Amino acid sequence: MTTSTLPAPAVLQQPPAGGRARATVGKALWVTLMVVVAGGCGWLLYSDLDAAIGDRAISYGALFAFAPVVPLVAVFWWLGLVRPEPLHLLVIALVWGALVATYASLQLNSWLAVALGGGQGAGPRTAVFVAPWVEECLKATVIFAIAWWRRHDFNGLIGGAVYAGLAGIGFAFTENVVYYGQIFQHSLDLGRGDGAALDAVQGLFIWRGVAAPFVHPMFTMMTGIGIGIAIRHRHLGVRIVAPVVGYCTAVLLHMSYNTAASFAGSRALVAVYLGVLVPLLLIFGLVVALIRRYERRVIEARLQDYTVYGWLKATQVPFLVSNPGRRDLRRHARAIGRPERRRVRELQRAGVDLGLLRDRLVRGVAGERERTREAQLIAAVRHLLARVSFPDGHGSAPELPPLGSSW
Repeated sequence: MTTSTLPAPAVLQQPPAGGRARATVGKALWVTLMVVVAGGCGWLLYSDLDAAIGDRAISYGALFAFAPVVPLVAVFWWLGLVRPEPLHLLVIALVWGALVATYASLQLNSWLAVALGGGQGAGPRTAVFVAPWVEECLKATVIFAIAWWRRHDFNGLIGGAVYAGLAGIGFAFTENVVYYGQIFQHSLDLGRGDGAALDAVQGLFIWRGVAAPFVHPMFTMMTGIGIGIAIRHRHLGVRIVAPVVGYCTAVLLHMSYNTAASFAGSRALVAVYLGVLVPLLLIFGLVVALIRRYERRVIEARLQDYTVYGWLKATQVPFLVSNPGRRDLRRHARAIGRPERRRVRELQRAGVDLGLLRDRLVRGVAGERERTREAQLIAAVRHLLARVSFPDGHGSAPELPPLGSSW
């Protein structure tokens, strides 16, 4: 698209009166609702587990299950660093997967197992033909909800991947608590003692917590990426098909994994892991890295649009988007002091938000609400540019045109 065909930036205007207060109230309502729903599911889940395996088994299960959570969360935190998602929404996605999706899945899986004639419990038939559909649907529900609620400010592919990954991490944590607790209590019931019970848990932990802790996040990320693609496109067909294809891909991968875990022997399972899961993880990691790189380039290209109108200098854009530029500006700010570091963080966040929003405007998937938001972001960037010091003067603020001079 040439410069002459680009829609001009919105005329600066004041934010609607009471808009910030309404946003705060909406956020509080969402968080309160989530606390109530997640707290209820968490209590019901604990009650069921306590009745089935007891507190000791739950405690040991939680201890082992928590081990991979921190490094996995760190990976998805890094993935979203260019434009961090709101912390309360990240927590909601994690908690939804850990409590709501897990409890609902346990209930639905058990009910469907009986309805399909599989008897009580999670047998191979349920694990292969029921659980993938139920679990991927329930994990993805929170991504759909966040994308719908923040459809005017959703970070496309990366946002979908991050929320999906966190929901998958939370789900895997609670599912592992169940599995580790069950095998611990089963060993005690057989009279093998605490040492043998912990050895049994450790053996399962090597597979689920060390070798393959990434499977649930990876499955759900397929749906998350599909939702991210839908958010970025105006075509109704793409908006419908992309999430459906992502969800079906997640289900098929989940089904294949459960089939191998249910029917393959130990040697065959190792072969599946080394020959399928590890290469799939590497390919998927490469795809996600390419998506991250692509979104950086999109943001940079869209910010270059504003250099045409005089709101940015071309030399400033790398300090807002590229990894080296962002690091250089933050390093420069650290030498000045804490207030400067805060201003730099705000500038980089506003700049990335502006680039993403500009992309939505150019793609034609944004409405009048986004035009108002664009004006607010331009005002924020203008305000911060005049107050941030750039390394060696490369990013010094341009001579900004007066309001309405050329729009």
